[in-house]
Amino acid sequence: MAKFSNTEWDEIRKKFHHSIMADTSLVSLAQNLDTKEWPHKAEDEKPSKYIDFAYDELLMLPEIAGSTDRADHLIGILKETLAFDDPFGDMVAQVEETASKENPILKTLGRLGIPEDYPLMLANFSEGTRMVCASEGVKTIGGFANLGQQMSTRVVLGGDFRTALNALTHGDEEGIGQFLPFRKGSTGLHLAEAIGLVSAGLPRVEQLSLGKYYGAKLNPTDASLAKSLTKDQAEKHEAMLRATVQAALDWFKDGKAALVKHVSDGGTYERYFVVINDPAREAIAVRLTSNLLKVEAKAAAPSATPVEGKKGGFFGRLFGKG
Repeated sequence: MAKFSNTEWDEIRKKFHHSIMADTSLVSLAQNLDTKEWPHKAEDEKPSKYIDFAYDELLMLPEIAGSTDRADHLIGILKETLAFDDPFGDMVAQVEETASKENPILKTLGRLGIPEDYPLMLANFSEGTRMVCASEGVKTIGGFANLGQQMSTRVVLGGDFRTALNALTHGDEEGIGQFLPFRKGSTGLHLAEAIGLVSAGLPRVEQLSLGKYYGAKLNPTDASLAKSLTKDQAEKHEAMLRATVQAALDWFKDGKAALVKHVSDGGTYERYFVVINDPAREAIAVRLTSNLLKVEAKAAAPSATPVEGKKGGFFGRLFGKG
């Protein structure tokens, strides 16, 4: 006899349509629940593969093969996952309504002077977190705050998504600095840290290798991990990072102007980026930024073509005569 009814399956699959776990491997979900493993390991073995089918249709699928036991196993995995996603049952709607009125993450952003419209493309998030945000149409840190507040009442969050939410919720300035260009002890966001975070998304060995190529002075441990890159390999990395660095320069208009003045007054890029506090990422920031600003300066330089009919003297300027 089947453990779960047609009605229960309809309720579970309806709820799962709104869960970010719908595209998570069933094998992984079973492992997280510490239950019997899901027997099929193909890439498409996710809840989303099954939740569009009514119960009778579910039993006809080859993976279920008319077995109510296997259908029960699938439904059990989804139901237990929802138990983590929705631990408060009927209270969820009330919690979400309250959360929309009082979001502690938005309060942290306001208190620390972090603009809600800061683009997520400049935040140091994993590809998985970026995909979740993109699927929900979230493009700013304010949108991330609202999404996180809603999800925290419905789904099991993990990885850097949860780490970032915890840091922002509790105002952990050091933790926030791992994801956003925030300088501990200050307010607002900063261009130097923003450019430093661009290469932070690379695997550590790649950071060290590229930094070494650009002349970074690495400690013995980091130097032993760094690989020697060819010119082509370094240029490939640089091409991948360049657009994001340019986006940071475009967003931090005042910071960019201050950097240009710093350099024109005799300061160095190395001194400007020392706040990154990571020799490899500092070297990468120096190389990418200096190259981009040189290109901009060259494009903005006035034409060398001489101006004809140069006017001279006070009366010449007054009456328009040479």
